Amino acid sequence: MSAERSDDVALDPAAERVADFVSAEVGSPASAKSSEREFVRRLGRFRQAQRNRKRFVLGAAVASAVIIVGLAGSRFRDHAPATPVLSYQVDNRDPPSGGYILASQTADAVVAFSDGSTVRMAARARGRVVEVNSRGAKFALDDGKVSVDVVHTPRAQWTFEAGPFRVSVHGTSFTVAWNPVDAVFEVRLASGSVSVASPVAGPEIQMRAGQTLKVSLRDQSSTLGTMSSTEGPPAGTGAGSPSFEPPTIAPAASGPSESPRWSHRNWMTALSENKAADIVADADRRGLPTVLDRADSEDLWALANAARYAGRYSIASRALDAHRRRFPSSERSREAAFLLGRLHDGDRDGPESALRWYDRYLVEAHDGVGVSDALGRKMTLLQRWNRRAEALTVARDYLRRFPRGTYANAARALVRSSTADQ
Repeated sequence: MSAERSDDVALDPAAERVADFVSAEVGSPASAKSSEREFVRRLGRFRQAQRNRKRFVLGAAVASAVIIVGLAGSRFRDHAPATPVLSYQVDNRDPPSGGYILASQTADAVVAFSDGSTVRMAARARGRVVEVNSRGAKFALDDGKVSVDVVHTPRAQWTFEAGPFRVSVHGTSFTVAWNPVDAVFEVRLASGSVSVASPVAGPEIQMRAGQTLKVSLRDQSSTLGTMSSTEGPPAGTGAGSPSFEPPTIAPAASGPSESPRWSHRNWMTALSENKAADIVADADRRGLPTVLDRADSEDLWALANAARYAGRYSIASRALDAHRRRFPSSERSREAAFLLGRLHDGDRDGPESALRWYDRYLVEAHDGVGVSDALGRKMTLLQRWNRRAEALTVARDYLRRFPRGTYANAARALVRSSTADQ
């Protein structure tokens, strides 16, 4: 029988394909008789190829469907509304340029965020909103005290910096205070939990509701304590003091005038007990000129700080000047230069007095605790008075010396803006 088809024989399509396969793959009948098993093997291979072709077509269709669905999902994500970045106001007004906030001399400043979180800055406190995003904000406290209430939300991320300390929170109520002059940091946690990164402790300090933390860089000490059962979130007592709301103090009793020789008053102990008003009243009663001329170094330093805390800035300035004049080689006198710069930082007639004192402190202190703060304050002071070129020079110096300092972000922003303007 011939393997070739006759022209007058009509085959259905399936039979024709088989015939074509036999002619192409198997060959003549003679060879088929000698290799029947080869024919069966090749026929099986042909059927497997057909099945593979069907699988390929089906797989390609599925892959195309997956790509189409993926592209549709991508387009949906691109058009889906993103979580908005938080906004904030300071005392119900738009925030200042650069986020730098200076509370008034007599009243708190309230920083209110759009998610309901608040940062209440005590009178005379200084700080700035460094960064705001959809999950929270970063706030840097330069000096003073803030009371914080962060609304708990999924993936919330808030950071509060104070000098070399960092407090990380997700939803809580607490108070943080920082005194750069005395190098004292303090936290009181009313609710929730926070972690505190400290240069004194090794790993981060984990705090629970009701706990307090006090760290002294000078003493290299950390004290973790417990709030009393009657304590709530404490109110501010003003910049420069990490202590909290002092108890009511009775006026100092009058007495005989001071003898020509000074008798130590132990005012430093009274200051540690939050009796600033009592110290100033005692100095007034004894006669301020007499105190300034005769008080020993410790009492004079206590008076200067008590006057700052009590808002008696004229007395504070005179006491600091007297300390520098009478005890010029002491470490406190060097710190007095920094404090005098802070006292003149808010002068309305110009920044010259503050800049002069900051520069004097930077020369005298070399690499002291407050150098980073003094340099950062000098930079922001020059910015406030639109002395941009000088501020830029200070910013570059700051980044060279303190690349991770409290003012580093502000310095980088100033350098970037100056580069963009060129």
